[in-house]
This record gives sequence, structure tokens and C-alpha cells, in this order.
Amino acid sequence: MAVRYQYGGLSNTRRTGLSVSECTRRLRRLACFEEQLMFLQAAHIISSPQRDVKALLARLQYEDADHATRIRARLTELRVAQLNLRQSPDTAMSICFAEAIRSQSSVELIAALARVLKPALLAAYREYLAETNTLADYATVRLLDTVVREEQEALELLQAADGDLADTREERSAAETLCAALAASLKAAGGVLGADEHDREGQIENDAEPSEPPRGAYEIPRQLTRDDAFPRVWDIEHVTNDRVPERLAQMIATRLGEVTIAEALGCLLYETQGQPWSFYADISRHLWDEMRHSLFGEAAAEEALGERSAMPLRDWESAYLFDMPPLELYAMLAGVESGLMKYPPGKREEFEFCRDKARHPLMATFQDFDWADEVLHVQISRRQLKDWFPGTADELRALGERGLGLRAEARSRQPPSPLPDLSHTVELGND
Repeated sequence: MAVRYQYGGLSNTRRTGLSVSECTRRLRRLACFEEQLMFLQAAHIISSPQRDVKALLARLQYEDADHATRIRARLTELRVAQLNLRQSPDTAMSICFAEAIRSQSSVELIAALARVLKPALLAAYREYLAETNTLADYATVRLLDTVVREEQEALELLQAADGDLADTREERSAAETLCAALAASLKAAGGVLGADEHDREGQIENDAEPSEPPRGAYEIPRQLTRDDAFPRVWDIEHVTNDRVPERLAQMIATRLGEVTIAEALGCLLYETQGQPWSFYADISRHLWDEMRHSLFGEAAAEEALGERSAMPLRDWESAYLFDMPPLELYAMLAGVESGLMKYPPGKREEFEFCRDKARHPLMATFQDFDWADEVLHVQISRRQLKDWFPGTADELRALGERGLGLRAEARSRQPPSPLPDLSHTVELGND
């Protein structure tokens, strides 16, 4: 009698399963689909007015990028050379994403994701897992088990958002029309996985490094879009550390305002073409980190004031970030974040202030991780700008300084506004 843990507890061990060539064909298409989802969601963060939708898109574009990265790593273990990892979408898949990216509203975009794109992706992963030999292809099965769990959660969140967003008959009708068109495009493409190896007999597969995956002619509307989740001000008052309640409020509001950085990085991610995959993976991570930091401010405001809407959201950064070309934008952000590594003041001092002076445990935790993230961002920017920027180090510094000048000018256009009183939340520490 076989024991439960025979074959290391694996099932489907005697099924013929998929060949290595068929596994790699399917995995390349799955990675390609995930990459296109990353571009789609990142491109619409800025144009989605709903605060909670922005945050969800920021998270999901990062998870999809990470899935693509991990699948690509698995492909190198299946006799696929590094130069041949990236696959351009076929014509039908390109049409599908070109239609999706032209979504006219958050209602349409979320419907497309919740009703067509994510369900199709989940079905493709499950089809792969059902057909491969679990013993032979164990490394892929283990990877995709994790991916499927994350994609299932993503789908459930998108379905919840889809149910909340459509308010009018016109919005529902537009969403249904788009979803029908996307479903037809995917069907024409043979689904996410496309034709299997038997359907491709006699065809010659081109394994040369593909050109940049097409993203259509969509242009991101570079303008501020906000719902009424938070009151809005141009800028906030800046104070010294000895004014503990005011400084804590300033720090929370500053974190909250990092949503604008995430939006700008969404534009950079989508609009920058011709870069290696590592560039997009890094910027995708950076984007999600900046949105997480904004969520730090949201959670801290809700904890300190009872509701998130009690803390204002600043607008001034949109006055320069959205007008900057991608390379100049990234050089400027790199300079700002590099400057935050100095101590004092810098990120370490912000963490120590929350821990020792304000004695605010939640913000201390958030600032601790914010500090760690910013160290990573400095490392990323140094790595990416080295390959991206064609000039000298001095020329790169000059480019960043021009951006810093635009930043300072934008900030000075209107006076700062006071912040809510947090005296009741602060337990003053002894120096």
C-alpha cells in the first residue's frame, strides 16, 4: 500500500505531462501577459480618481511584475537563454491590451480586469498546473501555486471594486462593451496560453530577442485626479522637531502625499521604452513602495484622528512632477532620495523622532520601513541611471539639480496650510 508521503507527497507523478518545450512556450506567454498587465495598471493609476482604486492598481501592477520576474527566472532553468526570455505579445494579445489600455474610466478598467483579464490568467495558470507532471516540473508547480493564490486574492479584490464603481446605466453599458471586445480578442489569441504544441506543428518559432512589446498609442493624461477621500491643500507647514505634535502631523501628511510620486512613476514606467526587464521590475517595485508610504500616512491619520479624511492631501508636487520627461524625473527623484540618507536629518532621524520624541509606535514602525525602502530606492536608482543616462556623472547631477529647481519653484507658488492638532496622541519623551 502506498503511503501518503510517497513521491515526497506529490501527486500526478505518473502522468506524462507537458514537455519542456511546451512548458517554456506556456510560461513565456504567461510572463508576457503579466508584463502587459503591469503596464496597463501602472498607466491608469494617475487617471483613476478613486483613492482606493489607485492603491489597488499600484499593488497589483507590482505583483504582476514580480510574477513575470519569477517566471522568467524559472525559464532560465528550462534551457531558455537569457537573451531569449522576453516575448512580445502576438497580434491578438496586442489588440486585447491596446483596447484595455484605452479604458475611458476606472469603471471600464476595473471591469476589464475583474471580468476578463484576471479570470483568463487564473484559468491559464490552473490549466498549466492540471496538465504538467508535478514531479518532473516541481519547481514550476511550486512557483505557480504561490502565484495562483496571489492572483485569486487580486481577482476577489477587483471583483469587489467592480461591484462598487458603476453608478449609472451608461457606465455599466460601456464596461460591458469593452469586456465583450476583450473577450473576443483573447479568444482570437487562443486564450492566454495560445495554441498548444500540436497546433503549432510545422511552424517555426522565432526565439530571437523580441522588440519592445507594443503598448498601443495610448497617452497618459498627465493631470491630477482625486476623489474626495481627503481634503486638499497646496502644501503643509514644516516645523522643527521640538514642536512634537506639529512635527508628527507633518510627517504623517508627508507620507500621505507620496501618492503623487507613485502616480509620476506610473507615467515613467509606461512611457519609457527600450529598457531591459530589470528596469521595469525595479520601477514597478519603487512605484508600489511610494504608494505604500502614502498608505502609511493614511493608516496613521486614521489611527490618530479616527478617520483618514481628517488629514489633508497636498497637491503641490503635481505642478512639476507631471510635466517632467521620464529621465529628468527619475534623476531628480534619485537626488532627493539620496539626500535623505544623510544623518542628521534624513530618514534615520525621522524614525528616531517617532520612536523617541513622539513615542508613536505605529508611525515609528512605518518610518522604520520607509527608511529601509528609501535605502533600496537609492540602490535601484544608481543601478538604473548608470545604464539609462548616456552622459557623465556631472551631467547627471546637473539634470537632477534642474529638477530640484522646478520642485522648489512649484512649492513656493502658494503658502502652506496648518495641519490637525495631534497633541492628544503624543506622549512626550525625555531627551
